[in-house]
Amino acid sequence: MAKKRVAIENTLGSVKQLLDQKGYEVVQLDPHTQTGIELKNCDAVVISGMDDNMMGMTTIKTGSPVISAKGMSPQEVLNQLENTMKQV
Repeated sequence: MAKKRVAIENTLGSVKQLLDQKGYEVVQLDPHTQTGIELKNCDAVVISGMDDNMMGMTTIKTGSPVISAKGMSPQEVLNQLENTMKQV
């Protein structure tokens, strides 16, 4: 089975470490760039949720599922990611 590729914000170090341990290919996501290059061929995107505007919307543009890690432990993020991957 091919490794799942996940883009993740650099502020989520503990989540990155857990995903690395579980065999995911993790790439850094810079939410301040608009190129989308780091999202190419990603199966999912994990954001901190700290860049939400006051309407609760984000500016990340991708066809991949986006998971907000706000208020979640690394294990909860992993669980959400795995559940999301099953549905895709």
